[in-house]
Amino acid sequence: RTCGFLGVVDHGVPSEVIDRMRACQEALFALNQAQKDTLRVTEQCPVRGYFGRGDENCEGLLLSSSDMSNRQRQDNKEGFDLNGVPWARESEPYKHSFLGPLFGAVERPPPEELVPGFQQAMQEYQEHMYRLAKRLLSFMARALGQSEDYFEEFLTGPVATHRLLHYWPLKDFEKQIGIGEHTDYGLLTILLQDAVGGLQVLNAVRGEWVHAMPVEGAFMVNLGDMLARWTNHEFKSTIHRVVNTSTRDRYSVPYFLEPNLDVEIPIGGAVAGSPSKQSDPSNRVDEILYGFYSGAGMVKQRPPAPVPS
Repeated sequence: RTCGFLGVVDHGVPSEVIDRMRACQEALFALNQAQKDTLRVTEQCPVRGYFGRGDENCEGLLLSSSDMSNRQRQDNKEGFDLNGVPWARESEPYKHSFLGPLFGAVERPPPEELVPGFQQAMQEYQEHMYRLAKRLLSFMARALGQSEDYFEEFLTGPVATHRLLHYWPLKDFEKQIGIGEHTDYGLLTILLQDAVGGLQVLNAVRGEWVHAMPVEGAFMVNLGDMLARWTNHEFKSTIHRVVNTSTRDRYSVPYFLEPNLDVEIPIGGAVAGSPSKQSDPSNRVDEILYGFYSGAGMVKQRPPAPVPS
């Protein structure tokens, strides 16, 4: 409620699951550029697959504004986006949303001979992340005066992005940043950091950046814009960024969870006793996601509406 970030220990995710996933992550980014380019996102599949330096730029992607006109620094990172809930792509919410084909697309994993065990390691990790995310949401539901299964009906066909990130050391602090200041767009994010650090959270009261230092064995969890809106900002979506000031490469793994694409997020709607709100299609999850991904430069044009069956 005060800062929108928390550390989670005793989470039940086996260390060997984390280690296998991390080993595959480092092996993926150790491939040569030509090999990684074969896994790139495409215009037809812009949110699943590999992206390189400058393909996504997050500076200024905030809950209150998505004005990119003053963006001065490029994100100095590369990444690989996977579907964090691959079973959901066949669900009804995907079939009835203009973003269904994008977020339900199947990413191209690296060949088994290049990164052995990649798909199995990622799937194992995703299953643990999804269970942990739902467990955390059950605690939050109770804090909002709701039953612990309050969010379940909104997660029958959710969107989740399992993102692998690699940050190079910064060479020009005026033109580069690990990832620019932004708020996350969804319900919550579960972040695995390495020991390099670099995550910074804005203390809005003092206007100062606070270093969120890695804690061995812990996940960092931050709340997103959708949850902030749904709770009338009782839960905070906090501005953060990554600045890799070290001379070492940094690796991190955020797992982003969002509700079904057709869910509307009314202001304060998740707080017990809140009055019902008039329907507003602009509050739909797919519209919020489209705003973020188009602002970051990943989705170049709005997909067409689905054809009724």
